[in-house]
Amino acid sequence: MSLDCFAGCRRLDWRWRGTSKPSEIWSCCGLTKAEVERYGRQIVLPSLGPEGQRQLLQGSVLIVGAGGLGCPVALYLAAAGVGRLGIADADTVAVSNLHRQIGHSCGGAKAKARKAESLARACAALNDAVRLEPHPVRLSELQAAARLMAGYDLVVDCTDAPPSRYLLNDAALSASRPLVAASAVGLSGQLVIYNFEGGPCLRCVFPVLVSPADAEPVASCEENGVLGPIVGTVGSLAALEVIKVLAKGSKLHNACLRGKMLLFEPMSTLQPCRSVRIHRQPTCKGCGGAQDAPMPPGCAVQLEDESVGISPDGLRERLAAGRPTLLLDVRQPAHFVVTSLRGAVNWPLTQMLQQSREERGARMNSTLEEHGLPETIVCLCRRGVDSLTATMLLRDASIPALNLSGGLQALALAEPEPPALT
Repeated sequence: MSLDCFAGCRRLDWRWRGTSKPSEIWSCCGLTKAEVERYGRQIVLPSLGPEGQRQLLQGSVLIVGAGGLGCPVALYLAAAGVGRLGIADADTVAVSNLHRQIGHSCGGAKAKARKAESLARACAALNDAVRLEPHPVRLSELQAAARLMAGYDLVVDCTDAPPSRYLLNDAALSASRPLVAASAVGLSGQLVIYNFEGGPCLRCVFPVLVSPADAEPVASCEENGVLGPIVGTVGSLAALEVIKVLAKGSKLHNACLRGKMLLFEPMSTLQPCRSVRIHRQPTCKGCGGAQDAPMPPGCAVQLEDESVGISPDGLRERLAAGRPTLLLDVRQPAHFVVTSLRGAVNWPLTQMLQQSREERGARMNSTLEEHGLPETIVCLCRRGVDSLTATMLLRDASIPALNLSGGLQALALAEPEPPALT
């Protein structure tokens, strides 16, 4: 190793021959020998430099979601030397995650390890100098999320459920923190920085979800599928944007995604990566001049309460007793045909969102006539998130539906041999 490699060291672990004060003959930049050895290949980049590395070492990032996007984000930020990483996720590792969630292992899936803790261990194994803070919690309340965010310099949204994204957007606004938002579904992805240097928030760009076309940019991987390298690529790009934001004063920082959304579409051979302009809207319900106005329909985070939910045990008892129950499965047809409850009716949420209140009511009445008049209507999906949205849409059309709390996944847990859910 050349002497230049040690020029940035604060102290040396040996004595220079002929003198007892090596600091008098070396020019230092304030980084330790260990830091220069570990991060030297990025420190020598003119666009980062020692000062940019120091910013990373002093920085803190909260990553929400330890899945396919969160794994590459966390691993690359830990490797780059971001000083403190928080990882928030309440879910456990599953075999169906492993094709894309590279921070977890088969052992973690077998042990049903918490994703936040599993990913923190992977990051610690990569770089034990980073302070890792796993938060095995589900952020479902605005003020609690804002309080957690306030303890970090910026937040990365690596979730894949629309309600979570709007909640994180609003919490980031409340905590005055930039939000690097990554998403990847199927064979495409997008990346943007919200609430950054006077730029727009999520609600400026996607104010209302009213149709499948509007819902597509914030669709769920669980319902629509995803290819592993897609989330890996978008997650890596998100980690790069985080580094740009933290490295203030550097050329990297000057190249942040300001007022732009990066679109990754690898199926396009002509332009797999492109950016589009996004703008802050003065009338935005989130960051504009109308913060006190009610949130538009389809955006507000739906929180389940006892009046709209039925437990897995409660549903099982109803079915075992033969009580007339209409099971309304709101997953996509491709998931419904793989595994479903016997006698369930498939009405995808994307279709429901496309319809007006009157159209939903008319279709529901037609379905009831076809299947008889049940005592109860229960909406189903894999984890109970999309089905909660469907339940509220039906209730808005004066149809007293219930949501299966925890979804089909929770219902399957009590089975001796649980079925495979996609």
